[in-house]
Amino acid sequence: MSVIRAVLCDNERSWIERATGILSEYGREASREIRVTSYTNPTDLLESNVPAPDVLFCDIELDDNESGIDLAGAVSRRWPQCQVVYVTNFLRYAPEVYVTEHLWFVLKEQFASRLPEIMEKLDRKMDSEGRVLMTQTTSREMVAIPCPQLLSLERRGRMTIINLVNGQGYEVSDRLPALLDRLPPRIFARCHASFAVNLNHVRLVRTNDLVLDDGSEVPISRRFARGFRERYLDWADDHAV
Repeated sequence: MSVIRAVLCDNERSWIERATGILSEYGREASREIRVTSYTNPTDLLESNVPAPDVLFCDIELDDNESGIDLAGAVSRRWPQCQVVYVTNFLRYAPEVYVTEHLWFVLKEQFASRLPEIMEKLDRKMDSEGRVLMTQTTSREMVAIPCPQLLSLERRGRMTIINLVNGQGYEVSDRLPALLDRLPPRIFARCHASFAVNLNHVRLVRTNDLVLDDGSEVPISRRFARGFRERYLDWADDHAV
């Protein structure tokens, strides 16, 4: 298992010491190396030369002028792959954190007991985002596609179209099952004989179709409907907080 680079940001030094101890104890029990760097204010973190972190654990009330929610947004812009975990004393902030992408929201009193779940979810996130699909196009070019950039797969006749989130597409001869066997199973799901999608980019699921982030509509066939919905619910369980 790779090293986890964790950053703590909290204006209470006592909590930083306690959280560092919790992370260290988890690392020993799970036989994992967790490198922790801590800051008591957002400015020091954002102006630092710290290696790109895998996860940020931050409070929401940092001081009178700075919010952990604002910090999470700034960290995501600087280190797009960094996952955010809000760790706070106050449940009332739960609705507010949804303005930012985050991995988890947890109360400080529950941090130790929920940490194994948080780290398991972080592992799944890092695994899916770190994987690359290597394939050959019909024009015999080798391409390496990071999984987060893959929007959908569409089978047309004797070729499959790999659609990316930036609107680009590749034509390959691989069939859908062969491609899906090489993609993270909890992230990609087949919804039709001719279509599969990246669940991270599904905006809306309806009875007979779904809508992706780019606004495109993808059919859901009766044959694949049940399996797709089960996979979608599994994905929702992984991403719900």
